[in-house]
Amino acid sequence: MADGASDATPVIVARRLSPGSRALLAERGISWADEAGGLDLAAGPVLIRIPTPAAPPETTPVRFTAAAGAVAEHLLQRAATGETLVPPVADLAAAVGASPGAASRALTYFDTQGWTAPTGPRRGPTSRRDVAERGAMLDGWATWYASRQDDVVAAHALFRDPDTWLADVLAPAWPRGAWAVTGLVALQRRAPLTTATNPVDLYLDGGAFDHDLRDLLSAAELTPTDTGVRVRVVRADRYTVPLLGPAARGASDDDVPLVSDVRLYGDLLRRGGVRADEYAMHLREQRIGF
Repeated sequence: MADGASDATPVIVARRLSPGSRALLAERGISWADEAGGLDLAAGPVLIRIPTPAAPPETTPVRFTAAAGAVAEHLLQRAATGETLVPPVADLAAAVGASPGAASRALTYFDTQGWTAPTGPRRGPTSRRDVAERGAMLDGWATWYASRQDDVVAAHALFRDPDTWLADVLAPAWPRGAWAVTGLVALQRRAPLTTATNPVDLYLDGGAFDHDLRDLLSAAELTPTDTGVRVRVVRADRYTVPLLGPAARGASDDDVPLVSDVRLYGDLLRRGGVRADEYAMHLREQRIGF
């Protein structure tokens, strides 16, 4: 456009204009064009309008899947220990028990949310990806996780002190590596806030839950019940057990294994009762740190 040309038409050009921005420009009679091919051009009595082409079909997940949730949980627990570097896809998939394809799609989804971001060269031995927005990623994961449904069996048991019962009765009776403690008992051990520890929430490996639950309940002196619930046994899905191992918890194994801080945070939101938000926020401030 030559300087001083009286018949020139000023046009705003941008990579992308939102619907709200386009409406505002139209109200003010201002022409615009964007890189997606959208055009609204007013030249004297002539009005040319080309709509923005429809966006191509989404090829990455538009929400969490179970595998993406497992990948996010693993990365968040690493971030809680100060490690924000995302492992190679193959290592990440092996750590959570997912396929490399599922892990790769999860990372692509996280990139679109701004939670992770490539740094340096995109390919080659020096390429890497980091967790860029830990807090936002935790919020997104926790919202998805807290909305999921449990496969749970409620039981009654006679005990005064949950810690003593766990160490003296449950630990000898249940197979090592197939269960872990979560909920209020785990909170009391990790970040004490309240003396309320009822009910005791336990994860049990999915295979053991499906095939050996009756015998395991009996061995731990647990009786299924709908009232007077002291213990809740939650079926661990296929991704849970790898996430509950000693490496995931950041500590050596012991007689009473606890879930990771990130899983505990999600579980408190999911099953914490009337004070769920308070319990979860206390843990987040004291243990997770973002």
